[in-house]
Amino acid sequence: MSVKRATLLVVDDEGMVRALVRRMLEPEVCGVVEAEDGESALRLIERGQPAIDVVLTDLVMPGIDGLDIITVLARHCPGLPVICMSGFASAAATRLTVPFIPKPFSVESLRAGVEPMLARGRALRHTDALDLVAAALELRRQRAEPPETR
Repeated sequence: MSVKRATLLVVDDEGMVRALVRRMLEPEVCGVVEAEDGESALRLIERGQPAIDVVLTDLVMPGIDGLDIITVLARHCPGLPVICMSGFASAAATRLTVPFIPKPFSVESLRAGVEPMLARGRALRHTDALDLVAAALELRRQRAEPPETR
């Protein structure tokens, strides 16, 4: 019986960053699947094909951003490890509950951040059918509401 290698989903609105992550990790560390935005990423995870073992997401993106992805996956797919990356040291980054890799990163720092999470992700693969995009959009709607209406 062959062992299927782990798969990482890289989510970044910059194609150059996605391609760089792929070059740094494939084929030695894991397979890499790319998504150009948060909605595409959540749809890939919902489908479950390919099965995603770890999500590496940029924090700052248009639309459904990295913070939305982190929050939705923590609520609906708590067994799916998420790593955040960003070139911006924002207040949001300091409140993250997931590992953080600052951009620009080296091959060594990327692999050091990803490899331990791959083993964890393979052990805890999440397969429930969910509408993660709807959950992210609801989260954004709730954040936009004035606090007195919540």
